[in-house]
Amino acid sequence: MSTSTAVSQATRLSEIGFPEFTAKLITDTFDALVAANIRQTEAYTALVKATTQDLSTYINETKDDISGDMILQYLTNVLTPEQFAKIDKKTTLDADTAKAINDACEIEGQAKPAIAAGPVSATVFNNILEAAAKRIAADKYTMLKEMVKMGILRLIVETGVIESKLTFNTYGSSYYSSNSSKYNSSSFSVKASASTGKFVSLWCKASASTAYSTLSVSTANSSSSSSSSASVQISGFVRINFKTDYQPLNTT
Repeated sequence: MSTSTAVSQATRLSEIGFPEFTAKLITDTFDALVAANIRQTEAYTALVKATTQDLSTYINETKDDISGDMILQYLTNVLTPEQFAKIDKKTTLDADTAKAINDACEIEGQAKPAIAAGPVSATVFNNILEAAAKRIAADKYTMLKEMVKMGILRLIVETGVIESKLTFNTYGSSYYSSNSSKYNSSSFSVKASASTGKFVSLWCKASASTAYSTLSVSTANSSSSSSSSASVQISGFVRINFKTDYQPLNTT
């Protein structure tokens, strides 16, 4: 490849899809903001819906969601360690402990729990857990009512910046070198020989020859290299500034 190849790569900028990338960055950002606003609205709607129910309905719909850890924490807070230790299937409830459980799990406007003194059977044990779960659910209902009276705290977007950037780098280079050499050589040689028999005579044989040679050698070597490269970097940047907005609710 040559430098012109690198230049031709730069002309293919339209194939990168930078406008599509920027458009998707913008739409995804706005979609995320809309989704966040919808979640806030759904949470507020769920809060209002929950508090418009009567207490008995709310307790029956939420008591099963009360975890065992929440029940354990509640009972340890309202009972003495000695009373709490008696909530076991292998023990017997005394009158004072049974009364303490009934008082702690009593809900205003609802029937008072009827935990009686005696052996803690599986039924009695489950009744204690259910009474505690109902009381916890009633407390949550009261807390939600108070939250609705206070109003709703929203998270809204104040200002924002969306930035996209494209960096396109390309380069090309070429290299060519050639060198040659020539070698010449010449030689001249004389060769003579004679042979005789046992006696030197006029009949001796003799021969002579001459030789002349020329050698010419030429060498050449060449090298050629070319490189071309293109680099593309696409980056997106979003900065959104949030603020809180207090919206009081109409309690009338």
